[in-house]
Amino acid sequence: MDLTVNIKCKVCGSFESTSIDEFRLHGINHCIPSIARYFGVTLEQLFERQQLLQQQKRDNDQLGGEEYQQQDLNKKTHQQNNKVQLSSSTTMTLRFKSLIGSPFIRSMIFGYVKELNNIDGVSYSGTDIIKLPHLEMISRCAMPWNFIKHYLPPRDDVLSKRRWYVISRYCAHRNATLSTLQHLLEWSPDYDPQDQYESVHQELFYNVAIQGHTDIMEFLLKRYPNIVLNGKYGHSIDDASERGHFSMVKLLCSIKGLKCTTQALDNAAKFDHLDIVKYLDQNRNEGCTSKALDSAAMFGRLDIVKYLHFNRTEGCTTNAMDGAALNGHLNVMEWLNYNRKEGVTKQAMDLASQQGHFQIVKWLESRNKGCTTNAMDNAKTLEIFQFLEKNGKRCTSLAMDNACLKGDLDFVKYIHFNRNEGCYQQAVINACNSGNFELIKFILLGIKECPPQAVDSAIEKDCSLEIIEYLGQECTSRGMEYAIIYGRLDVIQYFHKKYPKSNVLWSRNTLNLAATFDKLDIVKFIHENRSEGCTTDAMDNAKNIEVTKFLHFNRSEGCTTKAMDNAAIRFDLETVTFLHKHRTEGCTKGAIRLTHPDIYKYILSNKIMSRESIEKHYVNDGSLLSLLASSINKREDFYEIVEAVNQYYGFLPTMESFDS
Repeated sequence: MDLTVNIKCKVCGSFESTSIDEFRLHGINHCIPSIARYFGVTLEQLFERQQLLQQQKRDNDQLGGEEYQQQDLNKKTHQQNNKVQLSSSTTMTLRFKSLIGSPFIRSMIFGYVKELNNIDGVSYSGTDIIKLPHLEMISRCAMPWNFIKHYLPPRDDVLSKRRWYVISRYCAHRNATLSTLQHLLEWSPDYDPQDQYESVHQELFYNVAIQGHTDIMEFLLKRYPNIVLNGKYGHSIDDASERGHFSMVKLLCSIKGLKCTTQALDNAAKFDHLDIVKYLDQNRNEGCTSKALDSAAMFGRLDIVKYLHFNRTEGCTTNAMDGAALNGHLNVMEWLNYNRKEGVTKQAMDLASQQGHFQIVKWLESRNKGCTTNAMDNAKTLEIFQFLEKNGKRCTSLAMDNACLKGDLDFVKYIHFNRNEGCYQQAVINACNSGNFELIKFILLGIKECPPQAVDSAIEKDCSLEIIEYLGQECTSRGMEYAIIYGRLDVIQYFHKKYPKSNVLWSRNTLNLAATFDKLDIVKFIHENRSEGCTTDAMDNAKNIEVTKFLHFNRSEGCTTKAMDNAAIRFDLETVTFLHKHRTEGCTKGAIRLTHPDIYKYILSNKIMSRESIEKHYVNDGSLLSLLASSINKREDFYEIVEAVNQYYGFLPTMESFDS
């Protein structure tokens, strides 16, 4: 019996071995160094950190008494004896075990792996990254060279424009490094971002600038001196300043003729980049506006407020103190009050009350700054409400509405028993939105009838069926939509039983929505218990293969070409295949845009789009190519699609013809 175990690396997802030693060496020599270098950390630094932590632990242990000192001495002696017997390979293995054995190091390394592989909110394994189309392991994931080099196809196997696009997009990625870029240029030496007919190159300078890749920018400027500066999306100095890339700002300012606007200094002040504020003030003449000091005050940047006050003449407006009140920066308000004359408006106390900044409310009241009814109406806490009430401020019925929205029963009871502004149906709606059942019961005592919108709010808040039944009212079509979105079959069943003849709740759109939001249990319930049916929208918009199958095999409404188009656009090859094998509607030209190579190749290779349809769109008006070129304003994403159309149908132009 073969008892060998095949070990697979969970970092890169590719290396496999039956030898533990080989697996360890792979981690030491490949994955861990790659991850460490990718995040600017070396193995030596990690090991030094591990040794430091071990030393700190030993120092702490020594404080515990002679017993711990003796244990530590024995441990050191044992480790020293082991070291004499270890070869260099074994020493590296122990170092690897030491690193991985440390919770601190292990969490740091694999935390980096998780962060590295989290793209667009989706976590990818190493195997998933390798399988991404169009070399997205480079352009989308910005993997390090030590990873890329193992899976990079030969240069001649990749369309030249795809290579150029990938490299330019890589440079614009937040995790790009100069060393990887240099390796990519060795792989694709014909890359030249000075070709301004390529749209991706037109924004290269700007994209690198806003990511703060100073070393990459210096390299590009030296190697490609005729690269287009700035770009159509904005001013590079302005946006680099906003993001706090100080070294990049200095580099950009050294380029003759490169312009910026007052937004550079304004945004540097807003986002707390004092070093950039000083540099722009001392080295540029665009200046700033009053927004610089206003926003610095609003976000509590007192050091920047002081610098602008003493070094610039633009000043500020009442927005400075009002904004500081909004965000609770009493120290900034006090400084501005003493050093400047703009003052505040009544909005300051209104905003401070709304945000719960009680000390600021009291400070403003002590200076008789005043407020509007918004201060009490929107008071965040009962304490602030009572303080304002004690000082003669007024409110409206909105106070009760907002207290209900907070779900604060004590607040609501205080207003009910101590004020006479009253409340209206909005209070019930807000109480339901809070989800506080006791509050809902209390507020309903003073309301004659529960409005349907209150039931909508209860469903939107995902309240229990008990609350919804207690309200004793049907909802609107909006509430039914919430019930479907949240998969509340219990609510659907309740409404079916209590309001079976409601024209508001029941229509063909009800089943359509259930299919659209992939609620198979609700789809089945409506199919089995209601007679309204659905439309082709149900299958067209279904995003789950099981819902699609159920509708196909159990209903007669069918679908349109939108079903396959939508499945293709969301990269759902399983649904595309099912529709092709079981239905005859086919798809339109929209199915091969914004999609995955596996899908458009399946559609084209199976001739799901008729030759006549493609000829019509190309020969008559060229709209297919126009569609491919303009779908997301990035025609580089469609090089392979055009090639595939040419391959399977044999009459469309190549990409070179398309460019001409």
